[in-house]
Amino acid sequence: MLSNAARRTVSCHATLPPAADWLYHLIRVAEHHRGRLRANTTLVGKTYRPWFTLFFIPVFPIGGRQRFTQCTSCAAQFPVPVDELRSRLAGNEQQQHQQAIALYNSLRQSPANSITLNELMLMYAGMNEYDQAISAARDFPDALNSSEQCMTTLGRVLVAAGRTAEAIPWFDAATTRNPQLGEAHYQKALACLTATPPLIQQAIASARAARSAGYPRADQLLREAEAKAREGEKD
Repeated sequence: MLSNAARRTVSCHATLPPAADWLYHLIRVAEHHRGRLRANTTLVGKTYRPWFTLFFIPVFPIGGRQRFTQCTSCAAQFPVPVDELRSRLAGNEQQQHQQAIALYNSLRQSPANSITLNELMLMYAGMNEYDQAISAARDFPDALNSSEQCMTTLGRVLVAAGRTAEAIPWFDAATTRNPQLGEAHYQKALACLTATPPLIQQAIASARAARSAGYPRADQLLREAEAKAREGEKD
């Protein structure tokens, strides 16, 4: 008889992307694990077996046992044995490190290349190596200071690293260079809302600027900030 986990797996199999694509989705889940779940998550190997049912009652098996992997924290499931899954994840992580090294070496040859710096910071952030991303920005100030996009990315990295107070000035620097950069306004609004204590009025102003620049989801963020402001007035 199928367990609840096995039933979820059958449903998951029906919606999984093609074989060439499912590893990409797996990597995205793994990145989420490394960022938010860290040591609290475990990938475990499980099996299920399909049964012929009559009025929802299992009568006899109609196939052999199938192996799959499940995350104990978010219940994400993938149709591959756990050892193979871990091997593929390790290979992808090694490839990312090699790409980061190549980008860093490229920046040493062209230290003012803001496009490469932004790509490098994003790659480090994707691996949750925030200190490395911050260090790269510090190592190549010409690239950083000539690009509002790099400033915004650095601000996002600092927020992810728990250094919100340091991030906000970089969002300000980005919007000084380009007042219409909706992403920088939006990210500043998020940073202000999550600051300790929250900077509600600054969050509202930045969310409005993001909305004026046409940034997606700015309306929703503005409503959230205004709702927090009303809650503060009641207190």
